[in-house]
Parts: sequence; structure tokens; C-alpha cells
Amino acid sequence: MVNFRPQSFKLQLISIVAILLIVPVLVMLYDILFASRTDDQLIKDMQNRLVALGDHLGEQMEARALEQWKANPRPDLTGFLVDEFNRLAAPLTSSHPGIRCGLYITGQERIWVQGFLHEYRPRQPETPEERVERIFREAEEGIKAVLAGGQPITRIGQTWDDQFLEYLVPVRIQGKVVAVVWVEERLHPLFARSARVRLLLRYATLGIFSFAVVATLASILSLVRGVGRLKEGLLELEKNLEARIPEMPGELGEIGRAVNQMAANLAEKEQLVEHLRRSEHLAALGRLVTDIAHELRAPIGIMQSTVEVVRPSLEKDEGMKEPLAIIEEQIGRLNGLIGELLDFGRPGSGMKEINLNDLISEIAVASRAYLSQNGVELNLSLADGLPPVRGNREKLQQVFLNLIVNAIQAMSGGGRLDIETFASKDGVCAVFRDTGEGIPPEDLEHIFQPFFSRKTRGSGLGLAISQEIVRIHGGSITVESHPGQGTVFTVCLPVRSNGEKEG
Repeated sequence: MVNFRPQSFKLQLISIVAILLIVPVLVMLYDILFASRTDDQLIKDMQNRLVALGDHLGEQMEARALEQWKANPRPDLTGFLVDEFNRLAAPLTSSHPGIRCGLYITGQERIWVQGFLHEYRPRQPETPEERVERIFREAEEGIKAVLAGGQPITRIGQTWDDQFLEYLVPVRIQGKVVAVVWVEERLHPLFARSARVRLLLRYATLGIFSFAVVATLASILSLVRGVGRLKEGLLELEKNLEARIPEMPGELGEIGRAVNQMAANLAEKEQLVEHLRRSEHLAALGRLVTDIAHELRAPIGIMQSTVEVVRPSLEKDEGMKEPLAIIEEQIGRLNGLIGELLDFGRPGSGMKEINLNDLISEIAVASRAYLSQNGVELNLSLADGLPPVRGNREKLQQVFLNLIVNAIQAMSGGGRLDIETFASKDGVCAVFRDTGEGIPPEDLEHIFQPFFSRKTRGSGLGLAISQEIVRIHGGSITVESHPGQGTVFTVCLPVRSNGEKEG
């Protein structure tokens, strides 16, 4: 099947406008060059005949009236003019069927008529008075024009069902118009029909032309609005690759969708680059931290052994008990920090199938005393029928415990912690929602960085290790927080694929 629709919006617009404008232009050209000229020639031939007859009738009436005036300056002018009109017009209309003559005397409210326009059909069923009244109404406009201008005129008149051409001549005595005579002839029916058709064509042409203008303006306005929306979308994308250009019809819509797809690809590439950069950074940092931890473990071990050796002798001195306790406490803290550093360097091992609801329930039971001690209410909302995930139970337990501890520390005056699980498109998610003080916006992008912490105590490795553990499990951890409105951490883990073996 052949598609004649132009693919370019520009060509579509030009085609529509050209079609809508060419048609009325051709119609107008036809009306001007052919139809109007034909009608003009027909009217010109009739006008020449009517002018000859009208001038003859007017000259005869004026000459006879002038003779009568000279013979009797105060004659019965009305009666004389009527008699002369009947005498001159009767033979004229008899010899020219279809010609009608009329007389109007200045100051009179009536006319006198000789002849009929329609000799080809039965005459209308009306009285002579009604006929004269009707003809007077038809010729009244032309009579007024002659009286006002004092010059002969030619005009096209209108009957109830036809058109006629009339030529009106003033009759003067001593320079004063005393009467108006006219000769009129019915236009050929084809002319009247052609005139009606041309009138309809003109209206149709005007309608088509108006529609073309409106359609063109509408298309231009639609294009301008579409370009404006596209421009606004591009400006927004320049600031935020997550923004999208709204859907639009036509080629602008295709451009918008292409730009949206390009923005999505760029955003995905940026995420991949950031993920790769972070992974490389964490891997290098993990190796460095592991080396440092190993180097620190030996001297700390020596310090701890030394304390154990000197403890019996130092405990005898009351003044040394407190310093000894402080040394042991700090050695314990250093051992704990070394353990975290080693976990950061090797956060993943032995993967097994895990029921996430069971794991969270166990952690909740183990944490209830700590939660109660800090005035935190725990609410669990665990979805039924969650598929198992594949991971290291101890490491995931470490992640969830770290999130619970962080939530408790964020609610120093007590609060509520909601833990919810649900199935997502690609796996299983656990949400930790607290009512704490929230995280400042300027800190949100740094909380997963190693050694970043606003707490007075803590290494700043908890969230960094948690994120690395989740990453190794193929999942993601995200945070949403507003100061004074609490914080929401969401951990999503992929489900175990079919046929995957346990490690």
C-alpha cells in the first residue's frame, strides 16, 4: 500500500496549507477570469439595448413636456406626462416582448407601467394595483438614486424569483427633474442561476479560505506550543537527567521520546560510571584498610598481652585500677574497630538461601530490649509469601542491625520504628522507617562514604560496610530523609534465580 502522507512535519504543514489555499484561489480565478467576464458581456449587450430604448423614451418625453410647458406654463403636467408615457411606451413594449417601461412623477406616490417582463409564463394572480405596488417597491431604489444624482443609471433589480436589468432616465423641464422613466428587461434565467451559483461559490470560497487560515494558525500555534514544551523539557533535563519531556503528538512527540530515551541512557551510564568508580574506590580502600588492620592487630595484641601480664601486680595498687580499666577499654575499642575494618575489606562470603521475614523477625526479637530501653516502639509489617533471597545470613544481619541501631540513635527522645517487607519487580525489599530527627540534605550524599559521621562516637564505617554488603549481594540500599520528619532506608535484594545452586 502506497503512503502519500509526507513524513516531515514541515512538508505536512506546507501540503495542508497549499491544498486549503489553492482551491479557493482557483475558484476566485475562475470567477474573475471566466464567469464574471461572461456575465459582464451578457449584461453589456442588454444594457446597450436598454440604453437606446431608455434614451429614446426619455428624450421624447422631455421634448413633448417642454413643448407643452412653453405653450402653457401651468399645464396639468401629471396628466400630460402619463398620456405621453402611455402613447410612447405602448408601441415600444409591443414591439419588444419582455420589455417593461415605467414612469414615476416627482412628488407622486405611485408609478405607471407598460409591458411585462415574463411573456413566457402565465402572469401572476394579482390585481393591477397590487402589481403596480410591487413594481414600485422593486424600482424604488433606482428612482431615488436618479432623483438624488440627476443622471441616468443602470442597475440590476430583484423580483421574487428572478433578476432584471433596468435603465432609468430623468425627465427635466427648465433644468428641474419632474419625472423618471425607465426601461427594464428580465435577465436570462441562466444568468440568475449562474449568479446564485457564483454567490454560493464565493461563500464556499470564503469559508474554505477562512478554514485554511484558521487551520494554518492552529497548526502554527500547536507547533509553537510544542516547541515551547520541548524547550522547557530540555532546560529541565539540563538540570536533572531524571526529568522527562511530556508526551506530544506527531514529530515533536517522536523528538521528545528520543530525547527522553537519550536522557535515560545518559542517567543509566552515569549511574554505572558512579557505581564503577565507587566500587573501585571501595575495593582499593578495602585492601588498604585490611592491610592497616592486620598491621594494627599485632601491636594491639602485644599491648593486650602486656596488660594481662602486669594486671596482677597493678591491681594491688588502688591508684592503678582506674587507669588499667581505661587501657583495657580502649584496647577493646581498638579490637572492635579492627574487626570493622576487616569486615569492610571482605564483606562477602558463603551465600545461602534466606527467608528475609524470618531473618528480620529474629533481629527484632533480639533487639526488643534495646528498643524498649530507648523508648522506641517497633512495628513489623511483613508481607506473606515472599520468595527467598540468596545471601550471607550473618552479613545481612549486620546490615539490618546497623540500620536499627542508627534509627534508635536518631530518636534520642524515643519514637517509632516501622519495618516493612514487600516484593518488588526484581526482588524483595525491606523498609526501615523511623520518626527521628532526620538527615540534613547536605549530608545525604555523603552518609555512605567511609569514615563520614556526625555522631560523637562511632567510626563512620557502618553504612559504608552495609552498602558494600548489599552491593555484593547484587542489591541496592537507598535513603530518603527530611529534617524533623524522620528517615527511610530501603534495602532491596534480588531473589534466588531458578536453577541456582547454594554455595
